[in-house]
Amino acid sequence: MLNARQIILLLAHRLHNAGMVVAAVGVLALIAHLSAQPLLMAPFAPSILVILAQPRNQSSAPNVLIAAYVVAAVISVLLKDALPPAWWSVALTTGGAMLALEALDILHPPAVAVPILVMLGNGEFPLAAFTIGVVALAVMSMLGRRLPRWTAATAPAAVPEAAAAPTLVAPSRNAA
Repeated sequence: MLNARQIILLLAHRLHNAGMVVAAVGVLALIAHLSAQPLLMAPFAPSILVILAQPRNQSSAPNVLIAAYVVAAVISVLLKDALPPAWWSVALTTGGAMLALEALDILHPPAVAVPILVMLGNGEFPLAAFTIGVVALAVMSMLGRRLPRWTAATAPAAVPEAAAAPTLVAPSRNAA
């Protein structure tokens, strides 16, 4: 059972995380408003989650994020012109993008949604908006890697009171 202090800490972590998502999506929405570009694309929301929740993960690295989105977009745009507008074209393009990301070791899972966005889109791919959005995500990723308060807060697991006593010796960084 959680005590009052643990509940308050848990709520503070949840509010911090919600605030970070609001800030990140808000930045994209503001840039979209100022640039008159449709930046709020579906794949960007899960990217924000990955960046905030796992800032040190390889898939959150700015170079991986940019490369994954670019590769997925290029494959999608090329295959949209080469394949007929059929359900299997969407599936094939999505699988092709995923295969390319894995082969190039630039796996950023939200980028795999780009082929669906492109293949089901009505018209040309919004390259300017896409580029601005990916650059904004890369900046968020850089912030997440440099500013500890930017990242998602993790609430400590509920532990028994006896186990929660402070230790006098700091654990070794090399400990497994």
